[in-house]
Amino acid sequence: MASYPELEDRVVLVTGAGRGIGRGIALAFAEHGARVLVNDLTDEHARETVEAVRATGAVADAVPADVADRAAVRAMVSAAVERHGEIDALVNNAGINVVSRFLELSDDVWERTQRIHHWGLFYCAQEVAPRMVARGDGSIVVISSPAAVETYEGQTHYASAKAGLQMLAFGLAWELGGSGVRTNLVSPGWIETELNREYLWSEPDLRERVVRQIPLGRTGSPEDVARAVVWLCTNEAAYVNGAVLRVDGGLLAGRLKA
Repeated sequence: MASYPELEDRVVLVTGAGRGIGRGIALAFAEHGARVLVNDLTDEHARETVEAVRATGAVADAVPADVADRAAVRAMVSAAVERHGEIDALVNNAGINVVSRFLELSDDVWERTQRIHHWGLFYCAQEVAPRMVARGDGSIVVISSPAAVETYEGQTHYASAKAGLQMLAFGLAWELGGSGVRTNLVSPGWIETELNREYLWSEPDLRERVVRQIPLGRTGSPEDVARAVVWLCTNEAAYVNGAVLRVDGGLLAGRLKA
């Protein structure tokens, strides 16, 4: 495993880290001695990840908040900074994916999807980035999706949110880069989390059909994504800004045209 001593004692906020990819990211930062702030909707949702991080010997704290609520985000960041010091890295991971065909799409699902993905980054970055800019240093990593560049059945609202999220991240890279704050995206493909695992096993041949689309011939793990996220926050990625790092086993390699 690569060693990144520069991450020791750095404060990293990971949103939506109660399970899945977010938990994998939190644990990966802990391996390098970072202090991990575990965000999820409630303290209960975040607690298991906090305990898993602490079991490694690293420092972790639950910072529950609904990232779709500006006041909640402001209170979360203020309390976190007061307790742990300035936030060195923000990993914007929180998200939902409710499958719904466009003609049956409700206002509630549309709004909640946009607010958690797109507005969540807007709120979190506006609270965290000014502090990074003042220090002249910081890293923001946004979890994107192949849906940012191609949509799927029942995913129009999700793809719209991810596309907006990606462009917002590009804007941050452009506007904040001159102040020493780097913003990049990681785009996971088929990753086996609790939710995806249930979906992949929902039909006898679905998993096989999914894997046939992936040149590497397998689905990914949260750890695959986490390694990419961690790297983007290290000195090795000091000149990487506004990039989209696809962690999808080559899923889009034959479909996206230059």
